[in-house]
Amino acid sequence: CMGNTAAVNRMVYGWYPRTDILNTNCIVLFGHDPRRHSWTMEYKSIRMAQARGAKLIVLDPRRSENAEMADVYLPLRAGTDAAMTLGWINVIIEEELYDKEFVKQWAHGFDEFVERVKEYPVEHVAEITGCDADLIREAARMYANSGPATIPWSPITDQQVSSTSAIRLQCYLRALFGYIDVEGGVTFV
Repeated sequence: CMGNTAAVNRMVYGWYPRTDILNTNCIVLFGHDPRRHSWTMEYKSIRMAQARGAKLIVLDPRRSENAEMADVYLPLRAGTDAAMTLGWINVIIEEELYDKEFVKQWAHGFDEFVERVKEYPVEHVAEITGCDADLIREAARMYANSGPATIPWSPITDQQVSSTSAIRLQCYLRALFGYIDVEGGVTFV
């Protein structure tokens, strides 16, 4: 079930990173409910991070316990993770919230990527995902401004029709801020 995530991360980064939930300032859960999936340590790590002030963004059609405890809850339609991530990236690029130096040094094909992302303005993403456009913007800004942030692996993202695109876009989202191989982001252990 982790095969697609591992393969896509290796394609984008060259290795499969681990999330650093305990040291992060923002946690993004795409359809992931660690307590329900019996991932006790991850569930406790999220609660510990929140207790010290980390933000929690939950994207899930189900109103889970995590959704109830989230700073922002986006009840997106199942299978629209890729579109949602494109919407976030659109906001982040449009508002120039990304780490320009990191992108300049490490991102290849950024200008072409920007053109592709323009095809997903937030209003269009709101139609695809069924989420409020203002909440999409709020979540994107929270991710961008909280830093470092992390997106834990989710079997949900791995097991949908657009999983490869969704996982790859999550990799790109991290790369916009350099949340790669840093404390509180993802680390290569």
